[in-house]
Amino acid sequence: MDVSEYLVTLCIRRAELSGLKELPGSAKDNLTPLVLLAPWMATTPLSRAVDKFEDAYPGRPYFIDVDTYYQPGEKANDAKDAWAELAKKSADLDVWHSLLLPYPNANPCLLMAEASIESAREQIRWAREHNRSFCLRMNMAPGVGPGIPTWMPSLVAELTEDGAVDYAVVFDFGLVENAMDVAPLATGYISSFFTGIPAEIPLAVCCTTFPSDFTVFDGIEELGFSNRNLIAQIRQATNHPRIIYGDWGSTKPRAYGYGSQPKNRIDYPTDDGWVFARDQDDPVSFQVAAKRITGSAQWSGELGIWGEQLIEGAAAGQAFAIDSMPKMYSARINIHLHRQAFYRHLPPPAALDEEWSDDDL
Repeated sequence: MDVSEYLVTLCIRRAELSGLKELPGSAKDNLTPLVLLAPWMATTPLSRAVDKFEDAYPGRPYFIDVDTYYQPGEKANDAKDAWAELAKKSADLDVWHSLLLPYPNANPCLLMAEASIESAREQIRWAREHNRSFCLRMNMAPGVGPGIPTWMPSLVAELTEDGAVDYAVVFDFGLVENAMDVAPLATGYISSFFTGIPAEIPLAVCCTTFPSDFTVFDGIEELGFSNRNLIAQIRQATNHPRIIYGDWGSTKPRAYGYGSQPKNRIDYPTDDGWVFARDQDDPVSFQVAAKRITGSAQWSGELGIWGEQLIEGAAAGQAFAIDSMPKMYSARINIHLHRQAFYRHLPPPAALDEEWSDDDL
């Protein structure tokens, strides 16, 4: 599996899938999703979620792990039961492998929570027997991920001795306040466990700082993120030649609770941040918020992609351009993925194989 220089963690939620689906094919080719699997809405079986993802990202390889942020609730069904077998410690590998078998583009992350090194070896054997790559994804989120298994140094030594290059390494810290806060931890882990791996092994450090509280934003304001600086620092500190960029696609992990209905706003990704247009007092209309974005210094207006067209349509008063917060989320994700896939080398619109149509506006 050829891993791109942008690894994006995505949940199987409507906004992510809509934003991903409407990307130009060339942008899809420039990113590698790491999908966190959970049931699709209330439907069954669990494989329906994989079908939904592959509809948005067809014909291309991706990594897949189990979404341990997901909470199944009280109403059981077959999809939730299957997810529970994968999320338990240790996971039911028969369920995992039978789920993945019909999807040759799905390359498994090893399910490592309270698993033995023998289990890891078994999962690697399965991946290789079925012509898959695999991923050593260390879920470092407190209370959610198992962290790094004690046997990881032994497994890495075995892989290195065998000259294996059919895997990727991902450190995922989930939602954090500042991406730079994870730099010393990630550097230490990489230096301790992965110094001797082959140069071509891609190694990603991933987190998200997308805000949870928007009440502080008023009018139009920009918030930067430092994920790129994080990667630059880790590259310098570790000297591993394939430290690749990772993020959560301008989203956050699943969260549960009874939050209030969010006020209307328009989010616009830049290369290294997000611009937010909203009002603290009375809710702003999508048209007014979109006009603030298109009139701002940060507005590009030349990306030639679906998400930007939706914002332009909203600013022009087109009724169905952005008429809900979920559609706004999809537009933001679409623009963020495109910008990061072509970071600092955005192609002109004429060079894109556009997959969206005016019917979507």
